Amino acid sequence: MQGGAGRTPEAIVVGGGFAGLSAATLLAEHGVRVLLLEARPYLGGRARSWVDPQTGSTVDNGQHLFLGCYRDTLRFLDRLGSADRLSLQPRLSVPFVEPGGAVSIFALPPLPVFSWSLLAGLMRFPGLALRERLGLLRVAREVRRGSRRASPAAADELDDVSVSSWLRALGQSARADERLWHPLATAALNEHPERASAALFLPVLRELFLGGAGGSRLGVPLVGLTDLYADPAAHYLRARGSEVRLRAQVRGLMFERGRCAGVFLSDGARVPAPDVIVAVPPGELLEMLTPEVASEPFFSRCSRLETSPIVSIYLWFGSAITDLPLAGLIGGQWQWIFSRRAFAGGGGAGFGVTLVQSAARIFVEASRDSLVRRALDDLHRFFPASRRATLRHSLIIKEKRASIATLVGSQALRPTWRTPQPGLHLAGDWTATGLPATIEGAVISGHACARQVLGDRGSA
Repeated sequence: MQGGAGRTPEAIVVGGGFAGLSAATLLAEHGVRVLLLEARPYLGGRARSWVDPQTGSTVDNGQHLFLGCYRDTLRFLDRLGSADRLSLQPRLSVPFVEPGGAVSIFALPPLPVFSWSLLAGLMRFPGLALRERLGLLRVAREVRRGSRRASPAAADELDDVSVSSWLRALGQSARADERLWHPLATAALNEHPERASAALFLPVLRELFLGGAGGSRLGVPLVGLTDLYADPAAHYLRARGSEVRLRAQVRGLMFERGRCAGVFLSDGARVPAPDVIVAVPPGELLEMLTPEVASEPFFSRCSRLETSPIVSIYLWFGSAITDLPLAGLIGGQWQWIFSRRAFAGGGGAGFGVTLVQSAARIFVEASRDSLVRRALDDLHRFFPASRRATLRHSLIIKEKRASIATLVGSQALRPTWRTPQPGLHLAGDWTATGLPATIEGAVISGHACARQVLGDRGSA
């Protein structure tokens, strides 16, 4: 690799996903010479893209949505010069499709005060009776009250409560759960509301209800994820004298005189550095630690974090299925549909859509034929005209460990970015970000670790 090859790094970052790359680039921005190590032959981790060989289309390993409130993520993309590759809505607008094809839209009208816009949007929420719409305001009021009295103790109390129980306590109807709260919670938390922690749903709602018109907007990349951030980050690092090594498996962390002092690679090489940021999933982290360090409660708690899968299916047709860029499927086997218009020019397979199911435990072990059949059943049910479209190609992506499971009680298992071992910092969407396992949480953690390193050196 070009850039810092052969020079002793001032910091090592292990892992080349959003967390690792955001940490490395912020350090490089401040003049720190970084060595970024990625075990795979590519950057991006669980958020990358590649070219489907049959269609020539760029596909992501699952559909990723962004929000206007992803402030650290937007700063990261600005640093890389790729923020213009992300398209954000002017204002929040989410279509929902009913069986049979009827479309309704939850949108926030452009009123001069955001709270008025939110009130108007909730009072017009489709498919609910007036009494149920008024009930939505109880959740909004509770979110506002919870934000005013926000404290670690309050968060701990909600961590012992499931999303479903919390919504029941606020008098939400079954139809409000079906049409709004449960789809939102499942998508945001990648967990079923009956199992998910209300403490991790609260920050999602806080941004929706209190983050302003800009924060609630949805966004999708105009390019594949690799082109959005992974490749630009590699170029950014190399241009500033840092090094990116692929196929560089870290076998263990070096500890000397009570601090982390570098890494051991699987090829036997020792790479010293005064600071190491580890941005990999918890299971991989524990494998890198010595038995003594791994047994410390700070680290051993990580082993109790469970994971939750996401299954996506890409389908290409000879004609368009829908003009909607994205939509929720009310009562569908799949939760969301995305129209991949970029597929149309990507080869001979035609028009593409992506169907997504979060917390997809029942889908993970299903066969390819079964998942294609389920997808076509939903398309025919929600978009009847799709029965006339010819399926030309399909691609199924199963991320069995897409994220940690945001279960009741899981907050206490997530470690802070600063560890008991000086020189060792933890980044990742699974750390104590105060958010569900999201892209924004990953970037927040990466930036926080970089600032720790800079602060310890007096250069923040």
